[in-house]
Amino acid sequence: MSYRIPLPEGGRADRLDLVDPFDTSVQRLIRRSGLASFEPETAAALLALFERHEPGFVLYDVGANVGVYSAIAAAMFRPAAVHAFEPSPTTAAMLSNVVHANQLDVIVHECALSDANGHAQLFLSPISDASNSMVEGFRDATGELTVETRRLDDVVAETGTPPSIIKIDVETHEPAVLAGARRTLEAHRPYLVIEVLYRSNRDLGAPIMEALSGLGYSYYALSASPDWTPEDRITGRKGVARDWLLAPGPLDDEFVQRWSVWHQRYLACDLAGNPRPPILKSARRAFERGGSREIVGTAVRFCRRDLMPSLASSARRVRNSIVDRVRRTG
Repeated sequence: MSYRIPLPEGGRADRLDLVDPFDTSVQRLIRRSGLASFEPETAAALLALFERHEPGFVLYDVGANVGVYSAIAAAMFRPAAVHAFEPSPTTAAMLSNVVHANQLDVIVHECALSDANGHAQLFLSPISDASNSMVEGFRDATGELTVETRRLDDVVAETGTPPSIIKIDVETHEPAVLAGARRTLEAHRPYLVIEVLYRSNRDLGAPIMEALSGLGYSYYALSASPDWTPEDRITGRKGVARDWLLAPGPLDDEFVQRWSVWHQRYLACDLAGNPRPPILKSARRAFERGGSREIVGTAVRFCRRDLMPSLASSARRVRNSIVDRVRRTG
């Protein structure tokens, strides 16, 4: 299957094939609401960093899921290398499908980055495949898998490609990833875009700050309207905007201006540009995911998004036609 969505204006490619818009939670979100609904503030920060470092930057996408950011980097810019790390075998397989469908130069690593090489348990979330975690108790798990773990420092030594930019979204396992990247952070000073959560009355910002102790990074909280003033502390947040940009030095005005440009371009990639998948296939895949309840949810979303606006538009046309006819006949 092919499902091509619009990309922000200004890159080498203007479309990205998500392959299967029904497979993972990220693909379903983008199908239902457009690329603009997927972390626009974080995406704008990454786009501004990709642009600033082009050509020849290296992205490490840690907790890549289906690789939206890896694919954007490789499709729109000219990186030297993109490494995507995803421990779930099924999600990593879909990531590889996206890479192959778009003919992208992305290296997929089916492993988790952590503070030690070896193997550990990946706990599977009942809520979303985007909420799987290496941390037991992050959510109530429906199962677990034994997955390979690697230290980022060792991946850098093995590949010879230190990152310019690291994106980390690993559901509270971020401190362990940073611990395994200490040598790289000290020597190469990459930019970090990192999720910082607040869970079970625990602020995950504190252990992340501890992992970065002594490195001199500047902390910027990402939001829809950031003021770009460096924060003294990294703090976890409960809302939708939970990501931070950690810079090896203060950000300049040019970065702030480019963030604003990319933010607007990304928000323009809304639902209107998405192709509509076949209704019968939507219903079948909904039943496979959650039975009749999921089919009802899909039908409700279809009515709200497609049917009701269409009926309203038709009603307006009929009304306008009648009004016009009455005016002409006087």
